[in-house]
Amino acid sequence: MSSASCGRQPLTAAEEVGLAKRIERGDLNAKREMIECNLGLVYAVARPYRGRGVPFDDLVQEGMIGLVRAVEKFDHRRGLKFSTYAVWWIRRSLINAIGAELTIRIPASAAHHCARIQRTEDELRRTSPGAVTDQAIAEKTGLCVRTVAALRGAARVTTSLDEIAGKDGSPLGDLIADPAAISAWEHSAELENQRQVRRMLAALPAKHRQVLVRRFGLDGTEAQSHEQIARWLGVGEERSRQVEREALRWLRELRGGRECAGLAA
Repeated sequence: MSSASCGRQPLTAAEEVGLAKRIERGDLNAKREMIECNLGLVYAVARPYRGRGVPFDDLVQEGMIGLVRAVEKFDHRRGLKFSTYAVWWIRRSLINAIGAELTIRIPASAAHHCARIQRTEDELRRTSPGAVTDQAIAEKTGLCVRTVAALRGAARVTTSLDEIAGKDGSPLGDLIADPAAISAWEHSAELENQRQVRRMLAALPAKHRQVLVRRFGLDGTEAQSHEQIARWLGVGEERSRQVEREALRWLRELRGGRECAGLAA
């Protein structure tokens, strides 16, 4: 497969796995091929970040750094598409590059805490009357009062996280990474799992699908008990449990039991 052909169409899942295995064995040609086949992904992710103080060519270069990092860390055994995983690394590199261009420099660890403190302070102002105290913020963030006081003071001396940091009007706080954010693998796995669950549920009979949706809160609502589901079905609780077991068995047959393991836990 040539790099030219990669530019015309994306890699298939089998091709990604093949390249990933070769990369694990130290094959530099495979690494270069994986990178070249995903160059379009870098441009696609970088475009929305234009106008934030970094030339587009530089953004692409920074996105390439993220792509290379994704290629090096990609684990094909997790069953995820490479592009789903790589987007997180590319975007992370872009945000870091934009943050490095800011006039005010904040140490990375302090910036993470400052972002949490600012969000908590804003939330308290909206929901709680009166002055927002360091103690209240500390209780919400899990930081000690001394740390909260020091970082709030430093933020007032340096800059506000609401200060506009880009030509598109983006506030500084939007460019600081959230320390509570899940990892790339966790984020990618969650999105992929959600897609797989939706596809599997669509293959079930309507009643069985609705029982699982209600039982595990898959529509974003609170999970229901078998007593509640039985009332909705107009049957006894044991019948509700039977429908759930049948639905989970069919899902196991569809996906070999891997995806429905989490539901049955």
